[in-house]
Amino acid sequence: MDKERTNYDAILERLDIPDIEKLLASLGTGVQAGLLLTVNPGDTVRVTASFAYRGPAFTDTFYVAIGNRVVAFDEIWVGSKPISIPQSIDFVTYTQTVDILITPVGRLPWTPSRFDIYAKLSGNLGAGLPEIANVIEVLLKGEFQNFQITGYDKV
Repeated sequence: MDKERTNYDAILERLDIPDIEKLLASLGTGVQAGLLLTVNPGDTVRVTASFAYRGPAFTDTFYVAIGNRVVAFDEIWVGSKPISIPQSIDFVTYTQTVDILITPVGRLPWTPSRFDIYAKLSGNLGAGLPEIANVIEVLLKGEFQNFQITGYDKV
């Protein structure tokens, strides 16, 4: 067992932070780590999720929120839609999408510009609550770069 632990430790030592983030992101999110989507207020973000289901038919609400995980998830922008899933004896994979309009919000000094996403089936929390962190960058305020005087002359 000590030999196994040594092998795992050696593997972990060779991984750098981006490798570890990619590994963790691949465990249950379905989204490749490091993909940052930058949007402005007025843009729409389409969030897609999938799940496999078998059992009796049901209706529910597919619900997605963009916000920040602090202690709880602070939902800033949300979208939802009703779904109906037929009965099935075998697992069938379903893909759902919802569009979320990014509206202007008051930006407090501590509000980050990168946001998290989570999704759920409102009446079936046992399906899980997949969440990914820091993947939506909302340009809540304008930013400038390289503002400089480039010349001066007598006219």
